[in-house]
Amino acid sequence: MRDKNLKKEKVVCEEYNVDENINIEEDNVEVISNEPNENKNEYLEMVQRLQADFDNYRRRTSQQLKDAKVEGQISVIEAFLPSLDTFKEAKKIIKDEKVLEGVVMIENKIIRILEELGVEKIDSIGQIYDPNLHNVIAVMKNEEKENDIILDEFQAGYKFNGKVIRYSKVIVNKKED
Repeated sequence: MRDKNLKKEKVVCEEYNVDENINIEEDNVEVISNEPNENKNEYLEMVQRLQADFDNYRRRTSQQLKDAKVEGQISVIEAFLPSLDTFKEAKKIIKDEKVLEGVVMIENKIIRILEELGVEKIDSIGQIYDPNLHNVIAVMKNEEKENDIILDEFQAGYKFNGKVIRYSKVIVNKKED
């Protein structure tokens, strides 16, 4: 009969402020003592390693989420850039002043939104050629300008949070050497 193996014990745990009666089965009682145990340090080290691994995992996944968000933003921004090029070309051929005014308003609205997102246009015309920002598509000779000065911009370049997402396509001055 199971009842004769049970005995009533009063358990008092000061650490958790518990004071209650618990039925303890004598055959299944494990004695835990306060004496040093050789496995305690091993368990402690294992728990510390697990905690460090979890902290590293949390930091790594947090960074991966941030990177994925930035990559998503860049892909959307890159999708809008050809439309800005189209506005530039359309402004050259539109003759009606009212239509031109409307196109300029739409273009400016898109540019403002992109700027709010952290997109900035790369300055080109009149600047010194920088291979980190510009792609040369043609070279012209102008004796009035210095070498490596950008004479014209074929396609605008853009940066997002300091990172180039599209290089400017430019025409650079080269004097004969």
